[in-house]
Amino acid sequence: MSVQNLVLLGATGSIGASTLSVVREHPDRFRIVGLAAHSRVEEFCAIAREFPKARLALYDQPAAQRAALDLGRPVLSGMEGLLELVADLEATTLVNGLVGSIGCLPTIEAIRRGLRVCLANKETLVMAGELINRLLDEHPNSCLVPIDSEHSALHQCLGGTPTTEVESLILTASGGPFRDLPASEFAHITVERALKHPTWTMGPKITIDSSTLFNKGLEVIEAHHLFRVGYDRIQVLVHPGSHVHSLVQFQDGALVAQLGTPDMRLPILYSLVAPQRVALSGDRLDLAKLGSLHFQSPDHERFPALGLAFAAGRQGGAAPAVLNAANEAAVALFLDRQIPYMGIIRLVERCLAEQSFGWRPDLEELLAADSWARRRVLELAHSEAGFVS
Repeated sequence: MSVQNLVLLGATGSIGASTLSVVREHPDRFRIVGLAAHSRVEEFCAIAREFPKARLALYDQPAAQRAALDLGRPVLSGMEGLLELVADLEATTLVNGLVGSIGCLPTIEAIRRGLRVCLANKETLVMAGELINRLLDEHPNSCLVPIDSEHSALHQCLGGTPTTEVESLILTASGGPFRDLPASEFAHITVERALKHPTWTMGPKITIDSSTLFNKGLEVIEAHHLFRVGYDRIQVLVHPGSHVHSLVQFQDGALVAQLGTPDMRLPILYSLVAPQRVALSGDRLDLAKLGSLHFQSPDHERFPALGLAFAAGRQGGAAPAVLNAANEAAVALFLDRQIPYMGIIRLVERCLAEQSFGWRPDLEELLAADSWARRRVLELAHSEAGFVS
């Protein structure tokens, strides 16, 4: 059994914490050779001390300087620092737990280096899925395995079956904290209410995305690229219990589902060892106690983000990159209390309507689309009253 040398990006986030838990449980299988995060110095230093031989990076340069002084070790910074960790000759596996489009370039670098890429950064595939798939075809020594619980579930359900035999991929969604809230109440949603997810403990950005169903829309685009299945064969079902993580309907009518407790360590471990199975501590799902499962169709009128994502995915080109960047920027404004909750949707809609990038963009144009969308969100939010009231 060979030891995997892991570079972990997003070490201070929820994916990072779960990954480190897996590493601690299986020190004979996994070794941390690189750690990176954005800017949380105190949490990062605590992790770095546990892994004294790992190379380090913090995206924020002042934070990297503070961490280097605290630790007495070099701490790289910026995108250059993240890419240098990925390029480390010892590295065999990248666990990309970064949030946002910042995760795209490290994923590309890892594929070019022939690494196993365990991907929790869905924005990589939303922004540049076509480019990522071309790179994977050009670098067969690399592979990409999803960490998102829904996509991990699909991967497990497929079990190597060709997607030509698949009738539909069915992503489940918890529905977030507002799945039963009347539409008339959406105008009064506060940051505090939106951050109270009923099932998962996640970072603020992804928690807001879950409440709007933008997260599920991004996962639809991610599934399209991961499994190379058309949008007409991807569905979303609201499943409040979050016990069934996704399902695959095969063309013969068989329906295969993956069930489990809401524990991100399971899909992380699976992404590292698939197609093998390795023991993992923790609770097991007790079907007798569970009793029943409930599903319902998503309400596209109350949650228009889902339809926006399907439309952007079908449009292709730079539209998904614009969708993702505009949403990131709008969510940041909402969390900063500069726009109301429904302002997120309105800003993304406007950016998608205005974008005019090419149909087959290269990486440079995708990055330009990303930058344009972020600037445009700020311009709209600060110039038009409809987005701030």
